[in-house]
Amino acid sequence: MDSKNLPYAVIEIAQRGAAEKTPAETWLVSPWLADQKITVGGQEYRLAFRSTRFYFGRDLANEPFQMTLLKTTHEVYPGTNIPKNFQSRVRVENKTTGENREVDIFMNSPLRYEGLTFYQYQMGRDEIDQARGTSTLQVVRNPSWLAPYIGCIIVGIGMTWQFMYHLLGFTRRRSAQPLPA
Repeated sequence: MDSKNLPYAVIEIAQRGAAEKTPAETWLVSPWLADQKITVGGQEYRLAFRSTRFYFGRDLANEPFQMTLLKTTHEVYPGTNIPKNFQSRVRVENKTTGENREVDIFMNSPLRYEGLTFYQYQMGRDEIDQARGTSTLQVVRNPSWLAPYIGCIIVGIGMTWQFMYHLLGFTRRRSAQPLPA
């Protein structure tokens, strides 16, 4: 129950033009394994099995929106390294909609924007300027984010129906009984 279920793959690479279809070499890849360096035909490659990544911020002119870090807050409980508050204040600018607003992203309070969810992942210090804080956000695309809410509504309707059904049956039986003299 507590272990994580991760996929893996066995990769077989065959040499081009070989008469037999026998693999040249075989590798096991998994998200648990770091990038592996393999050599095939005298050329070195990096091999990794990871989730799909979408990169933002490389071409700012064509990005759907921009996010700017304004302030970081990193508080810990006194005398410990246990985080009390990780918080990032960001400005979200969307040129297509004309939106320009500031938002706080902190533990257990993510930002949902344009089909993405931005979670506060970790805090740190800038390598060059140690006085400046850095913030790492984990970004997740979850197209089925509405499903749990719909499920809760269905359960709520079912519980209300069940309660009303038994309440009405109880009141009918109660009103059908003659009053004691």
